[in-house]
Amino acid sequence: MAAHMTVNLPLFESLLRGALGHSNGAGAVKMVLFSGICFGAAILVTDLMAPSDRRRAQLIRLHALLSMVTAGGSVAFFLTAPEVPEQRDGYTFDDLYAHTPGYAEAGITAMLYPFLLCIVVTIVTAGHADTRTATGRGLMVLCPGVFMLTIYAGMRITYVLAASTGAIDPTPRVFDITQVLALVGVLMVTIGVLWPSMALWTAARRALRDFFEFHEVLTTRWPGVVRPSWKGSSATDRVADRATEVMDALSIAAQAAGLPHGAPIPEDEAPVAIVEWILTGFAREELAQEALGAPEGVSDVEWVRTLGVAFNTARQEKLVAADGDD
Repeated sequence: MAAHMTVNLPLFESLLRGALGHSNGAGAVKMVLFSGICFGAAILVTDLMAPSDRRRAQLIRLHALLSMVTAGGSVAFFLTAPEVPEQRDGYTFDDLYAHTPGYAEAGITAMLYPFLLCIVVTIVTAGHADTRTATGRGLMVLCPGVFMLTIYAGMRITYVLAASTGAIDPTPRVFDITQVLALVGVLMVTIGVLWPSMALWTAARRALRDFFEFHEVLTTRWPGVVRPSWKGSSATDRVADRATEVMDALSIAAQAAGLPHGAPIPEDEAPVAIVEWILTGFAREELAQEALGAPEGVSDVEWVRTLGVAFNTARQEKLVAADGDD
C-alpha cells in the first residue's frame, strides 16, 4: 500500500515513465501494486476463514493465480493500447482515457479480482466482527471500509463498461466519487488491520505500568532473574517475560527467607500478605510458598498485576503515613 501511494507522487510517476518508456506507464505499475495489495488482504482473510492448513494453502494458491492473471491481463491491455499524451496525474488520465479502447479493458480487468475479493472479505469480516475482542473490534472498522472499496471497484467497472460501449457519456463525476470512496475505504481498512496490534500494545503497556515498581524492587534484589526478551518479541510477550522475572524473584526470595510449605492462604488475602513481606521483610506465619504462585485460572501476568497494584497501594499508604508522622 505504501508503494502504491508512493507511485502516485509526481516525482516517482515521472521516473517510472522514463524507465518504462511509456507516457502513462506509471498506471500499469499501479495496477500491479493494487493487485498485490488485494492479494495481501486475501491472505489475511484466508487465515481467518480457512478451516485447515491444507485448505489455507489451496486458497492462497488460488488467490495468487487470480491476482497474477488479472494484473498481467490489465498490464497487457494497458501497454498495448494506443499511446496517448502524457497526463499530469492519474485522475486526469482516468477522466480522459479510462473509457477508450485498450485502457477500458485494462481498467475492467484490473478491478474484477478486487471487486470479487472485497465482496468475500465484507461477508467474512461481518460474520467475525465482535466487540468482545481486539480483533473483533478491528473487524468492525475494517468491514465497512472493505464495503466502500467494493462500491469503489463496482462503480469503476460499471462506468468504464458503460462509457466504453456508448451507453452513457463520459463524465468525471464518477471519479470524484470513487476517489472519496477509495480514500475513506483504505483509511478504515488500515485502521481495522492495525487495531488489534494497537489494542494489544496499549493493554501490554497498561499491564506493565501496574507492576513496574514491584518488578524494579524485586529485580534489584535478585538481578539474576533478569533475562532479555527475544529480539522482535511483541509487547505482550515482553510483558509476560517481565512477569516471569517477578515470579522467579519471588520464588528465590521465598527459598532464601525459608518460607514454609503448606496450604495457600485465601486468594483475596495473599496479595496483601506478599506485599507486606516484600516491604517489611517480615512474613506472616500463614504465608506459605504455595501462596506466591498464581491461583488456578489466573495467568502469571494477571497475578503479577494484582501484586503490583497491591504493592503500589501499600507503598503509597506508607508514604502518606510517613508524611502524617512528620
